[in-house]
Amino acid sequence: MLRSLTVCFIGVCAAIAIAACSNVSSTSGLSIGPSFPVGSLYVTNATQNLISIYKVNQSSGSGPAYSIGGSSTSLNNPQYLAFDSSNNLWVTNYNASTQAGNLIEIHSLATGNVLPIGIIASNSTNGIVRPRGIAINGADKEVVIANVNPTAGSPFESQLLLFSTDAASVDNSVPELVIAGPLTLMNVPSGVALSGRTAYVTNLQAASVEAFAVPSYSPSPTPTPPTPSPSPTPTAPTPTPSPTPTPVNIAPSLVLSGALTGITQPTDVALDSSGNLYISDAGSLAVSPSVLVFPAGLSGTVNQAPTRKISGSNTKLFAPTGIAVDASGNIYVADTTAAGAGMIYVFSATANGNVAPMTTYTSPGVPVGLGLVP
Repeated sequence: MLRSLTVCFIGVCAAIAIAACSNVSSTSGLSIGPSFPVGSLYVTNATQNLISIYKVNQSSGSGPAYSIGGSSTSLNNPQYLAFDSSNNLWVTNYNASTQAGNLIEIHSLATGNVLPIGIIASNSTNGIVRPRGIAINGADKEVVIANVNPTAGSPFESQLLLFSTDAASVDNSVPELVIAGPLTLMNVPSGVALSGRTAYVTNLQAASVEAFAVPSYSPSPTPTPPTPSPSPTPTAPTPTPSPTPTPVNIAPSLVLSGALTGITQPTDVALDSSGNLYISDAGSLAVSPSVLVFPAGLSGTVNQAPTRKISGSNTKLFAPTGIAVDASGNIYVADTTAAGAGMIYVFSATANGNVAPMTTYTSPGVPVGLGLVP
């Protein structure tokens, strides 16, 4: 079994400032792809620093039809991804080798070596250090990311950070809300999924999946413009940086953990239209990697067997990371084989037990996160 998954989560990110980058439509020399339809598959490739794009119903055994990559993209060991209400792509980056982390937004029609629309980069106030999972509440225009900030606590400070989806706003350099503290029980969060204002989080070092009711936040009031000075040469006011919000230390509404669950090293979580939970689990030396499915509506401390478990040699699962579910209930899993080859496996909506994937795609690098155009 591959047990190096958590290596890429460790490191300290460089401190750089938020930047609003050129829009795709105003940038020359870049490749603009087609209008990717609902169900198009996007996959991060950490070792290639690119995003692979697969067509809907693409032939099994094939590789990506398009890609986003190159020095202009700012992709640096991309981790997980999500789409906003405009189908723009948001990607977390964390590179343990360079100790750099950020959150970038890419235009929905982008392909090739394209500039991001915006970047929320690590700085001394926003707390982004080791960002991983990401989910977006389109209705409320909120981005929620899983983050580990070792400078905020010992040994790790596990956090959920909430930002506005307006990446070009100067106020977006500071999170609107931080969920962190001992009551959360988070321990190296990895994957994130949202159902309304409920955030589901996988914990790599706690062998658990938790749910949190994300509190509503009050946006900072617009500062009052300074009164013009009577001086003929008035001095421009010095802007005061917004402080990082005090972490909200709340207990989860759900803790899914225990021997019966089969959860050992959960890497990502997804929800279907009925609210059922789909968990990709990398397993351990004693437990095979798997996809675990749990019913909707769980709450409290739960130690129960999944309703379905996809696991065994026929599944080809070796080191699963990202997971997604389409409108028909088909399950997409990013994986890396023992030989280091990147693969995407698609299981049917009724898959259970030691079953083979119905479709397989190849990946040019190590795939981590994936998502389907909504």
